[in-house]
Amino acid sequence: MIRPPDQIELLSKMLDAAELRHRVIAQNVANVNTPGYRRQEVRFEDALAQCLERGGQHAAKGVQPTIVDAGGDAVRADGNTVDMDEEMGQLNKNAIMYKMYAQLLANQVSSMRSAITGK
Repeated sequence: MIRPPDQIELLSKMLDAAELRHRVIAQNVANVNTPGYRRQEVRFEDALAQCLERGGQHAAKGVQPTIVDAGGDAVRADGNTVDMDEEMGQLNKNAIMYKMYAQLLANQVSSMRSAITGK
């Protein structure tokens, strides 16, 4: 079981990763017409899950989101790999995940506040 302070730290990292993902998606959208531009993505959740399974909460503290070139995408004639529909879908998904992480964090802080004040 993850202790509440560690849960807060973990949720904070997840919010940071979602914020970085939003910036990367925005960059992809901004470069939709740039010849040769390779779509990028943020990887974090899979590495976090693996660390939690193998080493627990202490191992997960070192996990950082990384920006990587997204492989396997269809390349257009100009060499660009950005698919606007895919980016908009990823942007919407990321916004939902960010809101969920923020709500979980707010609930965790509220619970701790209640435990401290006794209210």
